[in-house]
Amino acid sequence: MNNDNPRLRLGILGIVIVSLFAALFARLWYLQVMATKQFKTAAAALQTRTILEEAPRGRILDRNGVVLVDNRISVVVTVDKQRLADIRKHDDGRYTQIVDRLATEITRYMPEHPIDRAFIEHRLVDPRYSPYLPVPIADDIPKPLELYLAEHHDLFADVVSVKQTTIRSYPLGRTASHVLGYVGAITQEELDAHRQSPKTYSLGDEIGKTGVERTYEDELRGTPGRQVLEVDSKGNTVRELRHDPPIPGDDVYLTIDANIQAITEQSLHDELVAAHNRRNSNGSYNAAPAGAAVVLDPNTGQVIAMASYPDFDPSEFTRPIPTERWNQLNDPSLDFPLNNRALQGQYAPGSTFKLITAVAGLRSGAITPATTINDTGVFHVPGCSGEQCTFTNSGHESHGAVNLRRAITVSSDVYFYALGAQFWAQRSTYGDPIQATAEDFGLGSATGIPLPGEQTGFVFTPETLKKIHEKYPADYPNGDWFTGNNIQLAIGQNVVAVTPLQLANAYAVVANGGTLYSPNIALKVQKAGGGPIVRTIEPRVLHQVQMPPEVRDPLMAGFIGAVNSPEGTAYGAFRAFPNWQVAGKTGTAQVTGKSDTALFVGIAPADAPNYVGVAVLEQSGFGATAAAPVIRRVFQSLADPANAPTVGPGGVLSAPAPGAVDNSQGAPD
Repeated sequence: MNNDNPRLRLGILGIVIVSLFAALFARLWYLQVMATKQFKTAAAALQTRTILEEAPRGRILDRNGVVLVDNRISVVVTVDKQRLADIRKHDDGRYTQIVDRLATEITRYMPEHPIDRAFIEHRLVDPRYSPYLPVPIADDIPKPLELYLAEHHDLFADVVSVKQTTIRSYPLGRTASHVLGYVGAITQEELDAHRQSPKTYSLGDEIGKTGVERTYEDELRGTPGRQVLEVDSKGNTVRELRHDPPIPGDDVYLTIDANIQAITEQSLHDELVAAHNRRNSNGSYNAAPAGAAVVLDPNTGQVIAMASYPDFDPSEFTRPIPTERWNQLNDPSLDFPLNNRALQGQYAPGSTFKLITAVAGLRSGAITPATTINDTGVFHVPGCSGEQCTFTNSGHESHGAVNLRRAITVSSDVYFYALGAQFWAQRSTYGDPIQATAEDFGLGSATGIPLPGEQTGFVFTPETLKKIHEKYPADYPNGDWFTGNNIQLAIGQNVVAVTPLQLANAYAVVANGGTLYSPNIALKVQKAGGGPIVRTIEPRVLHQVQMPPEVRDPLMAGFIGAVNSPEGTAYGAFRAFPNWQVAGKTGTAQVTGKSDTALFVGIAPADAPNYVGVAVLEQSGFGATAAAPVIRRVFQSLADPANAPTVGPGGVLSAPAPGAVDNSQGAPD
């Protein structure tokens, strides 16, 4: 046994040695054969540097080719944060000297945009900017500052540089700001969401944040250029190996008409000012802080104009916006200027909702066009006693005998009170026809317009009210549904809210004879510089709504009367209107603790509608007095284009929008 031990040990040692060599050769084979491609790539990376060159975004134009958003060249001061960090690590005094000198020189040449060291240091750590790319400190710098920095680059230790870049420009100023939206530096969250995009994103790149800029980001963004440089061991460029130039983004043509958009915005603003300065019967003045207006083509669902006030200047976002200014734009005391009230504002529709109640009555058979009641100005809930059992017309006005057409023309609340009460008293027969009709007309759900942030509004049912009460007992202390709820619903109060866009879309169904569209904001996408059309955006039909002549005709007759009959609620606002006959409906919605919200919906021309316009003015009084003149001005520009103002640079109109005539005549609603 002892003689065998050396042999055993040698055998084991031999196996170990063979195994080690086998493992070594296997590793060498892997490195030489299997991992060749990987190491070649790594070696190449040590010898090359890839630089991405941001591409210009596509333009945004109106339906007639008027440029709404363009690009312009801006000269920008940038700081190499890595090189500056190295200086700070070795010489903090030198770092402080460079940063302070840069802040001083920028402020000296650009006193309208003063900065200090804190501003620069905050920008250097801003997570929106890539740690590997120069950080922009100031843009649109004047030529003297550019020359100074070029001549004194040694004072800044090659940390500061000047480059040209493209930024968004707005030839028509604030016009359509809520529709267009704005761009800003991409966040890490947005970067992660676009990892798979063929149009490569990097930290510091711009991306659409709101409006069309966000919705059509994929089309508007260009394809970045790619420059591959060969570098030596010290990082110095040896030669250019490859250069793929940037490809500009596609142009997006909107359904918006720039002229009508500017007129709509100006008219909305002017009427809010007029409402604010108008003394009420009790001696008070209206707050009139905000509002919205929408103009649709009812035959296609295209948005011709969409205005919201207060608005904002999108050019403010071409540079990083200061925190103080950002807070102002989102301040409730300043009425949230960034909110697009046309699709985000939710309002009680008031008497404009009578369209829905009337259709529900006709469909259910509860009324016919000839059904007539005696409107004494007061409605008493049958079988009820107490103060909450009585509902009155606006101003307690009595209208006498009213059928459906006249009830719409004079806006008889009593007529619709009675219908709402009838529906509730006979719910076992009718169900909830008002809510069902509202749903059919698209109320209580998003229209699907391709813009971010759209709200759905709501139309309560007894069941939803009960659920909401159980969830929010403090805000909705009573979960029971009474006759009064149905009466309020019938005239668009209390248990219903709509956006101006939803309201316009619902009336478009009547105007076009029964088609509910999902509104479009864009017409087509086209290659930059007038290249080939990439795609066109076709009308999108949600569904058909039953609108036979026996339903549509009495409704349109009532709407025509509301504008053209001397007893119509909007008669004063539309007297002597040129060329067209206009149909419409006024609305005044009560808001607890505030002045009334004024609403108006217009349809024109009444015999063959091409436009539906809606105006909603918060805390502005009667719809006939405050809201109808907005649509009057817009429609008059469409009906009489030869005398309509045109929009010019900066969004300035060539002449004032056509003024509304005295609208004191007609019932206040």
